[in-house]
Amino acid sequence: GSAAFAAGPPLLPPEERQFFRWRGGESFALEHLKKYMESGSLARYRGATESFAHGEDNPVNGGTRLSPWLAFGCLSARMVVKEAREWERQHGKTSSTSKGVGKTGSTGTRLHTELLFRDFLRFSALAWGTSLFKIGGPFHIKGVQWKKDQELFQKWCLGQTGFPFVDAGMRELAATGYMSHLHRQCCAAFLVRNLGLDWRMGAEHFESQLLDHTPDANWGNWAYRILQRPSLVETRANYPLEEHVNTVEVVVWPAVHDAQLEHTLLWVPELQGLPKDLAREPWRTEGQPSKRIQIKPYKDSPLWFCAANRTNWDYEYFWLPGDAWIVKHGKAELRHENFQLQRDYFRPLVPALNVALDLDALPVQHFVWGDTPASSRPHIWGGERRGVKVFKEKGKGKGYRRSGKRRD
Repeated sequence: GSAAFAAGPPLLPPEERQFFRWRGGESFALEHLKKYMESGSLARYRGATESFAHGEDNPVNGGTRLSPWLAFGCLSARMVVKEAREWERQHGKTSSTSKGVGKTGSTGTRLHTELLFRDFLRFSALAWGTSLFKIGGPFHIKGVQWKKDQELFQKWCLGQTGFPFVDAGMRELAATGYMSHLHRQCCAAFLVRNLGLDWRMGAEHFESQLLDHTPDANWGNWAYRILQRPSLVETRANYPLEEHVNTVEVVVWPAVHDAQLEHTLLWVPELQGLPKDLAREPWRTEGQPSKRIQIKPYKDSPLWFCAANRTNWDYEYFWLPGDAWIVKHGKAELRHENFQLQRDYFRPLVPALNVALDLDALPVQHFVWGDTPASSRPHIWGGERRGVKVFKEKGKGKGYRRSGKRRD
């Protein structure tokens, strides 16, 4: 009998890097909701699934942090929507993507939409039944050769993939029990699309870590958003997936959702001593670009896990010329003193990509790029028109225009 009242495991010391800490119960939930609304934070809300909300307020840092209380029933979705509508009646509406209220709706409307998606997954889980937990998922996927490599899986769990954005998310999750939804998608897609591991291993890991876990939201998102549909299985079967990372979002999204690298460097401190260019792309210290490929998506493209990225390219990704270079291990064009991959940070588990980027078109106001010699980064150009201090070598360096043609 006394064993039932024995002391539990010792509490871990507070994580100093965690900027928000939850306290359980309805009282604290209501207190946080009140403070959130009174502070005007709703005006800066970015939908958890809104990958096109760029800038300082974005889905990585612009959430409500209400999800654990919603998961435990300490707070109802209806109350959250009611308070959001009341705030907008008093203070007016603001755009959820900074592109105008008429284009995508207000922040309050976006919050309502995100809560509706929770209900969508809950009701879908009832319809899907036990197929939600089977390897083929609710869409009965066939033809995928899943792996159960425990060494690869542990590297993913510990944030040792060699891709800074993925590693930052997985380390935050391990330390705090939380990671933003957009970040979860990136990390999950990397496990499935690039490592080829059984998606249920990832879902189980998230279940063991997340403070806001519910089976419908966690397993439903893995099955609905991450597990590829039958049409994608067919196209991926004919694509040389082993040649490079194909979840392009793990390289592209940090440019607009962590434009100043604050989040990434907080959780991957071993990159803090590098120029920001190399902190984003540490593989450049050891490899060099080789084969040039097109990453502009098309229907059922094996690249880009997020379907919206494949259908909204011209509208949302105008800042990406559409080219990338596969990075091969070898003599690097740019090495950095006192830094070595595999000694100071992890070598990418799959070959990385140098994605072409036009800094003059980047849809964020403040960013850090261009602090390495231009000759070492022909895939990154521009910035002068934005007032960015770009490292240039006189008479050296070549880049690529948006058309894909060389410029000298």
